[in-house]
Amino acid sequence: MASELNIPNRVLNWLLEPSNPSVRYRTLIELLDGSSNDSEIQQTYNEILNWKPVVKIKKAMHPDGYWEVKVDKGKIVGKGTEYRTFNTTHWVLGYLAEYGLTRKEKFIDLASNRYLNLQKKDGDFWQHLSCLYGLNLHTFSKLGFESDPRIQKTLDLVASSIRYDNGYLCDLHEGKKRKGRDVKSCFRGTLKILFGLSEYPSTWTHSKVKLLLDYFLNRELLFKKNKPYELVVKNAGLLVFPFTYRASLLESLYPLLKMGYGSHPKVIRAWKLFESKKLLNGRFPLEWNPPNKYLKPGNKGDVNKWVTFYAYLLYKLKNTENS
Repeated sequence: MASELNIPNRVLNWLLEPSNPSVRYRTLIELLDGSSNDSEIQQTYNEILNWKPVVKIKKAMHPDGYWEVKVDKGKIVGKGTEYRTFNTTHWVLGYLAEYGLTRKEKFIDLASNRYLNLQKKDGDFWQHLSCLYGLNLHTFSKLGFESDPRIQKTLDLVASSIRYDNGYLCDLHEGKKRKGRDVKSCFRGTLKILFGLSEYPSTWTHSKVKLLLDYFLNRELLFKKNKPYELVVKNAGLLVFPFTYRASLLESLYPLLKMGYGSHPKVIRAWKLFESKKLLNGRFPLEWNPPNKYLKPGNKGDVNKWVTFYAYLLYKLKNTENS
């Protein structure tokens, strides 16, 4: 299996080291197609639950199921759906999903349901930030809520709110003009929508999703249409983890490959940029990470297990498409 995925044995062994049980677990499940019923994998899952960063999250949770943080002038946020810092509830739930945990853990189910019950009638969470509800679509699918009717409301919102240029924009900027024309959609927010939808295969043939795909294919995923050798935004070409409001290379390629576009000619340049990041030892570096308390992937510039795991997940998706 390792050879089929182009993973050198020394890299695979590194990903499977017990020091990071989440990367080990996800490698066994997502790269090597292991069964969650396997005794070794079950043991690794239990190690995640007792791992220091996860224990820290559990201890920090309010008994009612949310995480708070102090922001400007001592204001406390986190009880609601505010899109602040990298440590409020929706971010923490995203980190737990990356750790490989799901709603079968009572504290996650409690926090997830509490947060989802704060959803607005139209499926939004806060000021129609597409980056927020796009990330939420990804998070709650990973946590086991993909068929929840509240998630369907957000999917309906995605379908109904695509803009004239096939992208998305939040309430903070909607209605603004630039040079007499409606402001363009937000690349970052639009990317989060695509990233989220990649976890819902039933949406992939929807006409609005096809328009969304065109938004990225028409700019070769990452590049300006009028200046094709410039990135749309700086971080779009970086290896970033965990995934937050910024754009990044991994989360741009992941949905396109997962949705079957890995061999599309408009994906070639982004893929070449990705492959240029691979080091001689087969590992990949971390190029940026958000400052947060609960998922610290490592130091910028160093080889990184999380990034390398996702990199080989991209290889697997691409190989699956071509097989």
